[in-house]
Amino acid sequence: MNLLKTCSRVVLPAAIAAIISLTGCGSSTYSYVKVIHASAGAPNVDVEVGSDFAAQNLAFGNASSSYAKVHAGSSRSVQVFAAGKDSSALLSASQTFTKNQYYTVVALNTPTALQAKIENDDLTPPMSGDFKIRVVHGAVTAGNVDVYVTAPGVVINDPKNPVTPTLSNFSFGTVTSYLAVPAGTYEIRVTPTGQPSTVVIDTGSKGLPIAAGGIFTAVALDPNPSMAGSSFSLLLTQDMPVSGVTPMAPSM
Repeated sequence: MNLLKTCSRVVLPAAIAAIISLTGCGSSTYSYVKVIHASAGAPNVDVEVGSDFAAQNLAFGNASSSYAKVHAGSSRSVQVFAAGKDSSALLSASQTFTKNQYYTVVALNTPTALQAKIENDDLTPPMSGDFKIRVVHGAVTAGNVDVYVTAPGVVINDPKNPVTPTLSNFSFGTVTSYLAVPAGTYEIRVTPTGQPSTVVIDTGSKGLPIAAGGIFTAVALDPNPSMAGSSFSLLLTQDMPVSGVTPMAPSM
């Protein structure tokens, strides 16, 4: 649904033509948008920014595979549609998208209370030996939670040797800034706040090996109502800059 502007064929003096060449068609400025579908029970979605698709037919529990190029500008509409039904938006919002900046749109909450978190991503490289990760609480039915990021197999519920959560009393809809973490192998666990014996999400005692240099977003998700026996889960997605577009620090 991209809108392509057609340049005028009127012959202009060279100086004016030079200005047109810098500001007219063929010189559009772009932002880059990724979408995460974290609304359990909602249908597959299409997401439009202005007149550009940022994602199409994206299912719950998934992120778009790469950042989509969209036209930059102020007060750009962000609309979420049921996939293939792009005449009636399930959700509409507005956001300024700055040239060459990266953004993530997270669709959250229940289908009847759908909301969007729009984040300006910091894809500047981490320090040598580190990776960067941010955490999104997208599991509305879980209530406030504690998040533990530890070495694999660390006991977190021993009252004689308590472990401090990495994130405490983390509320639904909250998105952290990117955290710098030394590369290594980690186990990530999520518990109801103050209940380290009740683990609702666990990436496993073998741990997740995460190399230096990567940038990630981790999203806590509700059980999928369309899958019998589904439980809370963690979506870990890598935030990778577009080739040739150097990341800058966020503008907001």
